Amino acid sequence: MLLSIDIGNSVIKFAVYAPPAFEKAAGFRIAASSIKSSDEYRLLINQFLSEFHLTGQIHSSVIASVVPSLTTPIYQAAMAICQNKPFIIGTGTHTGFKINIDIHSQLGADIVANVAAARLMCQPPFVVVDTGTATTFTAINSNGNVVGTIIHPGLQTSLDALTGSAALLNEVPLVKPSTLIGQNSITSMQSGIINGHISMIDGFIQQMREILCAEDERLALIATGGHAQTLIPYCNNKIEIDSDLTVRGAAALYYSNRKRI
Repeated sequence: MLLSIDIGNSVIKFAVYAPPAFEKAAGFRIAASSIKSSDEYRLLINQFLSEFHLTGQIHSSVIASVVPSLTTPIYQAAMAICQNKPFIIGTGTHTGFKINIDIHSQLGADIVANVAAARLMCQPPFVVVDTGTATTFTAINSNGNVVGTIIHPGLQTSLDALTGSAALLNEVPLVKPSTLIGQNSITSMQSGIINGHISMIDGFIQQMREILCAEDERLALIATGGHAQTLIPYCNNKIEIDSDLTVRGAAALYYSNRKRI
C-alpha cells in the first residue's frame, strides 16, 4: 500500500491507496507544526494507521510539500514507517504534461499534484481552484498543459489580515451570512470576506474562460482545499469539489514515475 502525504501550511493530509485498482483505503489529517519531531509525527501517523488496521501494511510513500521546514521530519517519519525512502514531488518529477511558467521550481508540489489528478477526471481545458492558506487558480489549456496560475490570499488569511490590522474588528466565524449587506460588524465582515471571495472566484473563472476556451469549448472546473465547502456551493459557476485531489494526484505521480524507473 502507498501512503500519500500532502504537507500544507496549516494541515497535513494523508491517504492510503491500495493497488492495483488505486482505491483509497483510509484518510486522515493532522495539524501542521514545525515544533514536532520526526518521532512525534511517526507516532501520530502510526496511531491513525492502527485505527484503520493498516499497521505494517504501508510499504511506499509519496510527499507533496509546500513547507520546506516540515518536509524533513515527515520524510523521516514516513521512511521509518515504510522502511523505504519516500518519493518527493519536485522539479525532476515526470508529470506527463508541460509546465509553461518562467521558473518551474516556483510551482508548488501541491499544484502539480492537483493537475495530475484533475487530468484523470476531465478533459482540458480546465481550471483547478485550491482554497487553502492561499486561494490558487491553475490554468490548463486545451493541450493539457499548465499555462500559469493566479494566487490570492486565502479565506482565513484574509480574515487574519483584517482583524490583525483593525483594532475594533474581532475574530468572526467563517460562515456565509444570510444577507449581503451587514448591519453589524460580524455580518459585515463575513459578507466582505466570504461573498467577496465568491465573487473573486467567479470573476477570475470568467476571465480565464475567455483566455483558455475556443468558442465551442467548455471549461471544466475542479476545486479542493479546506474552504471549498464554504465557498464553492455559492459560486455561479458549476465547480466540482474533490477534497482528495492533492493526495490522489501525488499518488498518481508516484505510480507513473515508478514505472519509469
